[in-house]
Amino acid sequence: MPSSLRLLTALALSLLSIVPPTFAAPPPEKIPGQSYYGTERYIEYVAGDLPLVLTSPHGGRLKPDPIPDRTNGVTTMDANTQELARDVAAAFFARTGHHVHLVASHLHRSKLDPNREIVEAAQGNPTAERAWKEFHASIREALAVAVARHGFAFLIDLHGHAHAIPRLELGYALDAKQLNQTDAAFAASGLITLTTLRDLAARLGGSPTALLRGPRSLGDLFAARGIRAVPSPQEPQPGHNPFFAGGYIVRQHAAAPDTPKVDGLQIECHRVGLRDTAANRAHFTKIAAEVLTLFVEEHYPFKFPAPQK
Repeated sequence: MPSSLRLLTALALSLLSIVPPTFAAPPPEKIPGQSYYGTERYIEYVAGDLPLVLTSPHGGRLKPDPIPDRTNGVTTMDANTQELARDVAAAFFARTGHHVHLVASHLHRSKLDPNREIVEAAQGNPTAERAWKEFHASIREALAVAVARHGFAFLIDLHGHAHAIPRLELGYALDAKQLNQTDAAFAASGLITLTTLRDLAARLGGSPTALLRGPRSLGDLFAARGIRAVPSPQEPQPGHNPFFAGGYIVRQHAAAPDTPKVDGLQIECHRVGLRDTAANRAHFTKIAAEVLTLFVEEHYPFKFPAPQK
């Protein structure tokens, strides 16, 4: 090698050693109010800037042929629950000028059930499994953003039920047998540590039954506005009636020990008078936004902003 070429080579190597490498820029922060979709657009994440995360797992209507129908488990959709979730999000924007996070599955429940573990949810189909993973990854992202911004996150998983009693069923990951205990027995049981309000209960202390079904509980706030709810002071126990306790989503993302600073619940909504028409949904979601605002502001160091005029 000629001496001049050796000199140029040495110079180039020396420059490489002192010039820092360049890396790809980090992905831009998601814009509140903007939708972001999964691979096949089956999963939608609407980014937010409030500490609330809404999920809608059973309101999708898409039935793509490449995904076979599920053969095990419930396959019927919760009618109008995705519309209900969007209306709740819109009600919060109207109140605050800011956005809740919203994660929704557009797949019909016959194709995917995001409120089950992946085996039952997708039943071996790779496309459905990818959508399931995207759904739960979006929840984790939304919760992480909320906790980083506000120090806590509150998860609301919206569903619809067809039980005979027209009331909200508030699922804190406790079944009817557990809720049917007396206040004293429930307090002594330590069951509050297994609920979707476990972090809040640990921080506040006090009566665990008061948090779940006492004055100013979520059930009480709904009942005071004309919407029956269980558990609440008015209806503290499900008794022998059918009751949804809260499923995979809230148990994994709010009740699990590895979800610090995250609380929440599953809300099962009856259909007639609440989610059957656009007018009824608008009435309910306005109340829901008011109730959730009151509950959060009374239990967390957070004040919802007022919209700019």
